[in-house]
Amino acid sequence: MSNIQRILVPVDFSETSKRALDYAYLFANRFDAKLDVLHVWRPSEYAGDEMVVMTRSEPELTLSTYLRNHADQQLSAFLEGVPHSQQMLESGEPALVIAKVAAEGKYDLVIMGTHGRTGLSHMMVGSVAEKVVRLAPCPVLTYRTPAEKEARRPGRDTGK
Repeated sequence: MSNIQRILVPVDFSETSKRALDYAYLFANRFDAKLDVLHVWRPSEYAGDEMVVMTRSEPELTLSTYLRNHADQQLSAFLEGVPHSQQMLESGEPALVIAKVAAEGKYDLVIMGTHGRTGLSHMMVGSVAEKVVRLAPCPVLTYRTPAEKEARRPGRDTGK
């Protein structure tokens, strides 16, 4: 196995990404690697920069600035108490941005959560993790929560 020095963990603030982050922390400790966390937010497709948001506590902001500030606050809250080297916030199509950051940052490993969608949901929404596996320049470890794995076991009666 090659030497793992830099690990990238993309997060979407879900419980699955929180658990993937915890799992990545184990890898970072094991390999004495740096653990960087990335959140990719999507800018609004329907509103341009000419739209502004007015709040009581802040000056007039463009919609994209407001959304970026909100995503930054969410990321900081999500990472509170979680040891990491760097937190990054980017905008765009998540899979493409994750692969680009992994390449430009010369990461040795990407660890990310997957929601394990199948069927129509997978066909309509797609899988960011699956796209990252195809596009990333380095190995990608996907993490699915134990409850999701248990519910997906063949022959298991899920009550549906």
